[in-house]
Amino acid sequence: MSAFTAGQRRSVWTLALLSTAGYGALYYAQPLLAVAFEHLHGWTRAQTGLAFTLALLTTALLAPTVGRALDIGNGRRWLCLGAWLGSGAFLLLALTSSYPLFVLGWLLAGVAMSLTFYEAVFTVLGQQVAGPQRARATLTVTLVAGLASTVFVPLTAALLQGGGLKAALLGLAALLVLAGGLVWRTVPFAPFRLASRSRVSFTPDNLFVRLALALTLARVVTVGVGLQLVPLLLSAGYTAGVAALLTGLMGLAALPGRAIFVPLLGRFGAPLLTRWLLTQLGVGAFLLHFPRSLPLAVSGIVLFGAANGALTLARSELLSQAYPPEQFGTVNGLLAWPVNLAQALTPLGMGLLFTLTGGYGWSFSLLMVLVGVGMLV
Repeated sequence: MSAFTAGQRRSVWTLALLSTAGYGALYYAQPLLAVAFEHLHGWTRAQTGLAFTLALLTTALLAPTVGRALDIGNGRRWLCLGAWLGSGAFLLLALTSSYPLFVLGWLLAGVAMSLTFYEAVFTVLGQQVAGPQRARATLTVTLVAGLASTVFVPLTAALLQGGGLKAALLGLAALLVLAGGLVWRTVPFAPFRLASRSRVSFTPDNLFVRLALALTLARVVTVGVGLQLVPLLLSAGYTAGVAALLTGLMGLAALPGRAIFVPLLGRFGAPLLTRWLLTQLGVGAFLLHFPRSLPLAVSGIVLFGAANGALTLARSELLSQAYPPEQFGTVNGLLAWPVNLAQALTPLGMGLLFTLTGGYGWSFSLLMVLVGVGMLV
């Protein structure tokens, strides 16, 4: 396997940093920022949660349009726009105390997410790196961006503690400006493989429908478990510190899950590996039925986290192998619509299920069933 050229290496690492800044500032910092807004303005958790849900819905609705635009060309322009729109969103949030403008700021952040998260970055990445190197490049991006929560949660907390909410928002805005500038300077302006700038068309086929259903179900499961893990552990008698540590372990487990995916890919292929990963999600969810047993809980968390991390790579590989490069953004954007919509609505569904049942057993059982359906699909 040949090495990256110097230009490709710079593009890969720049896109990795953009994804890290995008996820870290626009997604993982949100819970801390929400609490700060609630304390400062007296807003409720429902109000801040609604704004973020609307942002995620915006990301989902824009995904097909963004995918088609990226396939046409000039991905650098769109990725830079995403980073700078995210910066503008934080500037608006820093300068307002009005709830309607707060919602508007998060809607703008939702547009930024659609242009800086994996769906957009993987499309531009595939235009810069082709063939067997694509899997290595995708792995690099996901390994770096997988540290987004590890970096940005304590960074946001430190900014809030040191300078307050406005300082934190301005600091995150500055980081997104820098990320966008780095993309503009490093990533080539026009994709080298796309000579035509005509509209890219795609009609969903049977394979696409099956992939969309399976990956949407997988996203419901990963979001559902992630949302409920801390309260599940607390209800099982763990202290807040231990619950936080175990939850962080799930994120760390994603990194080795991604690292071993690439060597296994050449041996077993993406479809078989994806089935294994879905099975692993189901096993992890099953083990979390027994949270009072620390060995079983840790085993479930590690299995679940590793599978969740590798599924990011599996999705990219499945699409890149099944569809031509000039359609990747369009196909990935269409696929992202139901997946991201499920991500936005799953918190509401899990909350309603907990309210109706008064516990987590039914929700984890439902998530196991959904994984099984995804495997069959």
